Amino acid sequence: MLTIADLSVKSRDGKQLLSNVSLRLDKGECVGLTGASGAGKTTLIRTIMGTSGKQLLISGGDIQADGKSILEASYKERRAMCGRYFGFIPQNSMTSFFSNVKIGKQIIETYRINLSMTAAEAHELAAEMLRLVNLSDTDRVMSSYPGQLSGGMLQRVAMSIVLGIKPTYLLADEPTSALDRDNRALLTELLSGYKDGGILFISHDAEAIVSLCSSVCVMEHGRIVESKETGLLFRAPQHPWTKAFVNAAERSRRENAEWKQLR
Repeated sequence: MLTIADLSVKSRDGKQLLSNVSLRLDKGECVGLTGASGAGKTTLIRTIMGTSGKQLLISGGDIQADGKSILEASYKERRAMCGRYFGFIPQNSMTSFFSNVKIGKQIIETYRINLSMTAAEAHELAAEMLRLVNLSDTDRVMSSYPGQLSGGMLQRVAMSIVLGIKPTYLLADEPTSALDRDNRALLTELLSGYKDGGILFISHDAEAIVSLCSSVCVMEHGRIVESKETGLLFRAPQHPWTKAFVNAAERSRRENAEWKQLR
């Protein structure tokens, strides 16, 4: 279980970024996290993973993973947890890859480090996972540099890496944002079938949230302002931002249904 209890975080210049944030993620569960841009969602992920260096200062609360406080771990120990323990799918996948190293080498080295595989085993797993995310031309993808692939393709490459590693907790930051409708559906299906760990799913994609998440937390100005079982939140939103989000999702659903009838 991943437990965040009364977590408060400031920037180095003293700006309050998170205030008393609490949520719980069980293994095998998918929890949604949504809210306006700048609400603190990505800051929360960076704090969990310990990837912010000295840019963020934790001023209160705790983060526990399977009963142990990860905030008490050393920087080296926190970094070692990234990958096998905490998997990450970023919103902008281009920033996840070295621009001057071919995709195949980056995937293979990631698998070798996290899964103690030989190069041949890692190559075989890489090809298998790329096919799983609908990147069937594996030789071309693996021989490409990141700049030679589209944002949607890189998003699927990032997803393939995580699926191969099977982390205990998967932190996904707007994973469907760069994908077309078919690949959004594919990614949602793959995440829905992910039973190896818990998923924290940050998204504005209402359709994906409803499909995947058992509960949803809504953030605003660094605080969780609403938290409910997913069906209840969409049936009876309480906070103004949540009401606007649900109403926009319903309008989009109706427009899509009308468009399909016209085709």
